[in-house]
Amino acid sequence: MARYRIVCTEQVSATAHPNNAKIVAVGTGTDPGKAEKRWTVAEVVTAMDSGDTFYTEGETSGRVAEVEKYWCAACPAWHIRSKADAVTDNNLDSLRSCNWKS
Repeated sequence: MARYRIVCTEQVSATAHPNNAKIVAVGTGTDPGKAEKRWTVAEVVTAMDSGDTFYTEGETSGRVAEVEKYWCAACPAWHIRSKADAVTDNNLDSLRSCNWKS
């Protein structure tokens, strides 16, 4: 089992619930300015089912938020989100956008 820090996200506009942007992929790594690996949401969910964990860390607050999967019945699909806390800079939606280069 491994533990991965999510440092960036790829989001697209959602056409169904949730009606805001949805995360389709994330980048993990130890440097918040540079992702080392790209994961689709399906890959993250599969890794979680195998016992791996994912988290975010606020660059300003230093606070860690665990990432969890959840089922969206309206979609219907698995999604990921950071667990709720009173800090915003560690939310998945607050992370920078991933910039992948080939």
